[in-house]
Amino acid sequence: MNPFRTFKKILETHFYKNSIKELEYLWNKKDRYYHNTDHLIQIIKDIENDISFKLLDVYEKHILLLAAFTHDAIYDPKKKDNENQSIYFFKCAFKTNDTKILKKVCDLIEVTKYRKRPTEKLERIFWNADNAKFKDGYKTLLNNEMKLRKEFSFLSSTEYKEKRIEFLKSNFGLFNSSVDKDIQKLIDYIENKY
Repeated sequence: MNPFRTFKKILETHFYKNSIKELEYLWNKKDRYYHNTDHLIQIIKDIENDISFKLLDVYEKHILLLAAFTHDAIYDPKKKDNENQSIYFFKCAFKTNDTKILKKVCDLIEVTKYRKRPTEKLERIFWNADNAKFKDGYKTLLNNEMKLRKEFSFLSSTEYKEKRIEFLKSNFGLFNSSVDKDIQKLIDYIENKY
């Protein structure tokens, strides 16, 4: 699946053509090992598989789709403001005057910053999709870990280990006990590996 072809009409309705080209370039950058088009496709699929998705109107579905395409548009692991920069990218790329879509997409990108499960419908669907891989078992977590370590290869093993374990621990209790066990297993792997 090429998401830029599949959703071309929707993207062209809401974004400037140059912004769509830029977006496709950004998602396909060679230094993106995890935050690439595979991640984008996964999020779109997890949004569509959410039990609430079928109950949404077309307008809400477009909001979720636009958030999926732009939430990691800007991704530099050396920076701490990627979500803010992605929001800025979205605002610059957005060509319509629909302030409701503008606000909701920005809200959805913003919610990905936090390790707290949101309660508002669209935010919950989007946050769940962005975090769905936590529920796919230890093998998936380990596979994603390898990709993320490549993205953070500029960090020393010690620094990476400390920051990564801190992030993983912030996810305890967000999903279920099985996921917590997989997260702990990944923490044990990282402690021994680095």
